[in-house]
Amino acid sequence: MHKIRRMFPGGNTSEGFFPLQTNIIGEDRNFLYILKGMPGGGKSSLMKEIAKRALKKDYTVEYHHCPSDPTSIDAVVIVELKIVIVDGTPPHSMDPTYPGITEKIVDLSKYIDEEKIKIHKEKIVRAKKNNSRSYKRAFNYFKAAKYIYKEIEMNNRRFIDYEELRVYEEDIIQEIFLKKEVEVSNSLFKIRNLFSTAYTPEGFFDYTDSLLENIENRYFLNGEIGVGKSEFLERIVEICKWKDYDIEIYYDSFMPEKIESVFIWDIDTIISSNTKTKGFKHETIDFNRFFNPVSINEADYEIFGELKDKGIEGLKGAKKNHFILEESYQPTINFKGIDKEREKIWEEILEFEQL
Repeated sequence: MHKIRRMFPGGNTSEGFFPLQTNIIGEDRNFLYILKGMPGGGKSSLMKEIAKRALKKDYTVEYHHCPSDPTSIDAVVIVELKIVIVDGTPPHSMDPTYPGITEKIVDLSKYIDEEKIKIHKEKIVRAKKNNSRSYKRAFNYFKAAKYIYKEIEMNNRRFIDYEELRVYEEDIIQEIFLKKEVEVSNSLFKIRNLFSTAYTPEGFFDYTDSLLENIENRYFLNGEIGVGKSEFLERIVEICKWKDYDIEIYYDSFMPEKIESVFIWDIDTIISSNTKTKGFKHETIDFNRFFNPVSINEADYEIFGELKDKGIEGLKGAKKNHFILEESYQPTINFKGIDKEREKIWEEILEFEQL
């Protein structure tokens, strides 16, 4: 099965920041470590080191990447042990539901030298305010892009042969659900909602390929905006609910109300409109067969792309301010203390191997 899986538990979308942190780990977890701390305080490095050690012990590890810094980690999950370490600081705040039983807070902020950090007070306050402005600017552009998307969608839908498309859909659905059922392992939820892509200060990031590996059945859902790909995937989800299958739903990172991929554990099948699917052995579901491309308004597509690019520029401004925060905090932190916290967490994780 998958040894490394990568995803995003939140996104910078046309609806603003869209959090899905509650889908990182379920209620039946063994343990949840919630890291509290400061920018540049070693949270991501701590999680990466724990993940590295877990991989060496042949566990499956999920890396939940930060949409504001895709090389950074918001959480890691050691799947077989059902243990998660998560960054619980804003904008993805998290607090324990059952403190001391299945969760605990690890406070890394206690390793800040309070006298040293006071020197940077004005710079930190200013950076936080500028950070907020940058995100607001980015989300305004993304929201404007959504209106153009809706215009493209409305225009394209006028040129679809819906009657033939519906017949084609029924045939495909029958084919998908005739797949042989398999024993489900490593599924953490009955229904799980996440992103496999993100709009970030570094541009568009796509980790879908890590989800496509080692899957028996892959379908690439091809089609222009407005031809009904997301609606088709919604039908797939409803059938899975009726069959009581375990599924993972990955949403469009720009339009979070739209589905991009559905992974069905019980029949080891993924159906995705993400183009990375084409890099693996797959079957194509081609909705463009029922669409007349003469109707495409190229100018609208260009405006849509330009507005999304403007949004990414806004995110880059947010990253600059975040870098100022990290630069201010790092010289004031006792990283030896954070290393001790990491070793303590690892020792506790090893105890779960005996259960």
